[in-house]
Amino acid sequence: MKHKLQTFAGRMVAAAGPTLKRFWASVGFTVALTVTLIVNTSVLYPQPEEDLARLSMALVAGILASWCGVLLWESWSFRDAAPRPDSTLVGNLLALGLGFGISWAGFAMLNGLTFVAVSRHVGICIFLFLMFFVIPNWKKGRSLEMYVVRLFTQAVIAVLFAAVLFIGLTAITATVDYLFSLDLSHRIYLHTWFVMAGVVAPFLFMAGIPEPGSSVPESDYPKTLSNLVMYVITPVLAAYTFILYLYFTKILLTRKWPVGLVSHLVLWYAAFTTAILLFTRPLAHSNRWSNAFSRYFPIGVIPLLGMMFASLGIRIKHYGITENRYYVLVLGLWLLGIMLYLNLSKAKRSIVIPVTLAVVALMSVIGPWSSFAVSKWSQNRRLEGICARYGMLIDGAIQPSPQLSQEDRQEITAIIRYFDNYHDLSDVTLLPAGFTLADFEEVFGFPYMSADIPSPVHWFFYEAQNWSVNISEFDYLFDFTRTYYEDALLLLEDGITVAYDDEDKRISVTLNGIPEWEGSITDLMASIQDKYVVSDGQRLEPNENLKPGDRAADGTFKPEDMVFEVQSPNLRMKLVIDNIRCEFYPDSREPEIYYVGFLLLVKRLV
Repeated sequence: MKHKLQTFAGRMVAAAGPTLKRFWASVGFTVALTVTLIVNTSVLYPQPEEDLARLSMALVAGILASWCGVLLWESWSFRDAAPRPDSTLVGNLLALGLGFGISWAGFAMLNGLTFVAVSRHVGICIFLFLMFFVIPNWKKGRSLEMYVVRLFTQAVIAVLFAAVLFIGLTAITATVDYLFSLDLSHRIYLHTWFVMAGVVAPFLFMAGIPEPGSSVPESDYPKTLSNLVMYVITPVLAAYTFILYLYFTKILLTRKWPVGLVSHLVLWYAAFTTAILLFTRPLAHSNRWSNAFSRYFPIGVIPLLGMMFASLGIRIKHYGITENRYYVLVLGLWLLGIMLYLNLSKAKRSIVIPVTLAVVALMSVIGPWSSFAVSKWSQNRRLEGICARYGMLIDGAIQPSPQLSQEDRQEITAIIRYFDNYHDLSDVTLLPAGFTLADFEEVFGFPYMSADIPSPVHWFFYEAQNWSVNISEFDYLFDFTRTYYEDALLLLEDGITVAYDDEDKRISVTLNGIPEWEGSITDLMASIQDKYVVSDGQRLEPNENLKPGDRAADGTFKPEDMVFEVQSPNLRMKLVIDNIRCEFYPDSREPEIYYVGFLLLVKRLV
């Protein structure tokens, strides 16, 4: 092992000269990025400067562009015969030009670091990163899969070496600082990390990029990585697939389509597993499990993507398209297209995966079909639809209306807030010129609503102490005062069965097996909510003028409000709450019950 490490270290040192010669332009950009980060966090700049942050982000794109420039020149220069003596110089000059051009354009585009500018910059970086894999593997003859394996392995090694070197230098610096009382600034450790991560790690990574014209044999597949892929990652993904199919079956049986998080669970699982296919395909001919995974995954993921589209469709139908939903939709469509290609195509060239994804990434942030243009169009249509439904549009202008429902008021406010946060209010086609949020009520006829999620009016609680109740009219008492110890309770007495489900907060009563009454603690508490919450959603205070029957919302329920009487054809019942903790909301949402204990008094009527 020691000999292998020495051999590897020697090979890395020996490769330093050729790597610097081959990628000196890229190394220059990594040094520039590191210097920018150090300056940005130096004592001269106690707060990050926007220009330096823009420059740092722009230089990341410049590094990727410089790599693409070198590889592009190498792919063209080595296409027929041996390279010319000046090939590395020309390649680096091309890389320097591309890197500088992309960095300058990125710096200009990131003015203000707006949501649109940052998103577009990320999309361009993803495009350049994918082209880094596409350019040297465009022609047939080199295995993209093994190229990816080589670079992944090299990246892990580079990070490991840089991390170990950082730990060593940090330990030495800390020891010297302590022993000699130098009182060094803590920034020296951060700057050391910048050098390791910004210069050393990228340089070691570049040292492992395959030379032009060379191939990466499958025998170079690291044994540790192959074991990790075959015996850890793919089995876990198979189990995850099984779980998703169980959930898919549940959806088909209950006919309740998923919303929200389900889309992301399926999407990122499918995207990650598509990337893993590049690691399993070189192993497919020698390992039956890898062969089965590579063969059947593209089939098995299609129904799951269908479930994802159903979930996403529900969100888009109700709330329109935003940038996040656009990216989920587009990435899902790309994954579906790749799965169909891998199932139906005989060639199955892996290069199609990064090429198409690079095109999708670029088109998603540039042009009239970009996420920004489509999202603005969708939200404008959504606003027009709500206003048209209430007859608020006259000659293309909004007329204020106080008749809107609370839900539609929230929807309109959310649309305007979306444009204010992510774009510009001038992008809303229906708004008058020069509109600001101060003009909201004048234009729409109701006040602007806060972006905060409606918070509970108050924590409400009640715990009976030294209390009494008349039970002379009742025959039986069922004690559920400690319901929070069990999820479900059932008590039986003289043919009367009382069951309580703590999860749903529901009580059911039967007489000789025949249902008599079923009720919900949540519904009972909602019936007294108007005593503690006024119509405008504000909490009543003790010194306010209360209407008859109102209660001051001081956080504690009144004992007289904790008694509820109900009657069925054969039974009369009184429910007495002994202890409860819940929240009331200022909107129409039902109360949230955290725990409750109660007594149920029952009298037979027949």
